[in-house]
Amino acid sequence: MSDLLVSEHNGFRTLHFGSEWIQGRMRISRPHELAIAYAQEMTAAALFVPPPQRVYVAGLGVGALPRWGLHAWGDAVQKLDIVELREDVISLANYSFPLPLDDARVKITHGDAAKEIATRGASTFDWIWVDCYDGRGRVGALESSEFYEEAHRVMKKRGVFVANMWSNVSRYRPGLKRLQKVFGDNVVLLPSLETENVMAIASKTAFPALDTPLIRERAKALAKAHKMPFDQWLKRMSFIRAAL
Repeated sequence: MSDLLVSEHNGFRTLHFGSEWIQGRMRISRPHELAIAYAQEMTAAALFVPPPQRVYVAGLGVGALPRWGLHAWGDAVQKLDIVELREDVISLANYSFPLPLDDARVKITHGDAAKEIATRGASTFDWIWVDCYDGRGRVGALESSEFYEEAHRVMKKRGVFVANMWSNVSRYRPGLKRLQKVFGDNVVLLPSLETENVMAIASKTAFPALDTPLIRERAKALAKAHKMPFDQWLKRMSFIRAAL
């Protein structure tokens, strides 16, 4: 018996994995919008890099991030490489949370994202999104040193790696230390405005200072363009060295 549960309320469609935790949510009338705050915050790396050409997505869920990326980045996107462990999630997403599968840029692979990434070429991706939790809040090998090393390998020189982490679990600080071991101090943390989630944004190259007029202006421009609080996110960001 499947643990997948889809509900609809007040114009939103929501996915659960056999628990009260929300795995994903979509506004039915505007499916390209990001309906959950932490998902919005996973776009904050746009403060540092231009729209990506090639994106690796670990975990499909309700397809929220890929849908947003296709809409927000438009023709800049050349490839969305999505890997999902559960075949039933892929089937459900195709029915209840559809992506434009007729778009040649979208590729969905049934497999383990932590293993699949090892088959991708070096310096391939501009952007890597990691948001893979099961119904018990486990993420497995996607917080391992091996996965972080592979992510570093497949990223372009100025690419970004964006992972959703939970700050209220015992594995949080060890996970940060493993991330820092691979990416050094080139990691920015964004605590969520509403939850215990923390977005870890990593790069092969150093990020700019977070308090310059130039980046503040970019935050304002992105906030206006995407109707999301990039300026507020910028104020909450800090480098990983401050957290360890």
